[in-house]
Amino acid sequence: GISVSGTALDCWTQTEAAEEKARKLAAALGCPIDNTQDLVRCLKTKPARSIIERISDFM
Repeated sequence: GISVSGTALDCWTQTEAAEEKARKLAAALGCPIDNTQDLVRCLKTKPARSIIERISDFM
C-alpha cells in the first residue's frame, strides 16, 4: 500500500471563507443562497461539469 501522513487539521487542508465561497458558487449556479439547506440541496443537483467550470472563479 501507499503510506500517507498528515492530518485533516493541517493548515493547508482548511479552506478560508468556505461558507462565503459556497454561497458565491451557489449564486453563480443559480441556487438560492439565503437558506443553507436549500443551497446544499440545489448544489447536489448540479452536474459536476457545471461546478468545475465555475471553480476557476475562485482560483
